[in-house]
Amino acid sequence: MVSLPAHLQGALDALPRGLQAHIERVRVEASALAAPLALDAARVDMAAAVHDLCRSMRGEELLAEARHRGVPVNDVEEQEPLLLHGPVAAARLRGEMGVDDVEVVEAVHWHSTAAPGLHAIGKVVFLADKLDPAKSARYSFIEAVRALAGEDLDGALEAFLSGELQRLIRGGHLLHPASLEARNELVAAAASRVSLRPPS
Repeated sequence: MVSLPAHLQGALDALPRGLQAHIERVRVEASALAAPLALDAARVDMAAAVHDLCRSMRGEELLAEARHRGVPVNDVEEQEPLLLHGPVAAARLRGEMGVDDVEVVEAVHWHSTAAPGLHAIGKVVFLADKLDPAKSARYSFIEAVRALAGEDLDGALEAFLSGELQRLIRGGHLLHPASLEARNELVAAAASRVSLRPPS
């Protein structure tokens, strides 16, 4: 793990200890996922380190800050404002925290839901967040995702989104449109690759 700028480290140090522990586990997972992909380790680690910068905020605070900063809020986020902790953190990073790496900020923004067109750093941080061992009981399908993640990042992302969307439907929960769009993009891309294979 890399040393963060003092103002970012200070923001992390102010978070609840349980959340700090989660972030440290996500940094470990992200580093392991990124290594075989030859991604910039420092950029991946920064995105993983600050992904939950606003996770301890209450729903009404997230809604208020999103509106204050001009962050778009959809109907699902209006009813489930905790989903705004990534977008609000991304807005803070771009603003007073001076982080201008587009892919790092994007990774933070979409780490809860994923999104179509997500860059590799965003995919790594999204999966690393879900692969935190402390979350394993939440996702009955997580070991299949972990097995895929080391060899097929997109396949692992599609497997997680498919499993999670089914879990949410069974529980009667709302589905975030970005998750649906991300899964559709991944499924369509996989089907396209299969159709382009020459006959054996």
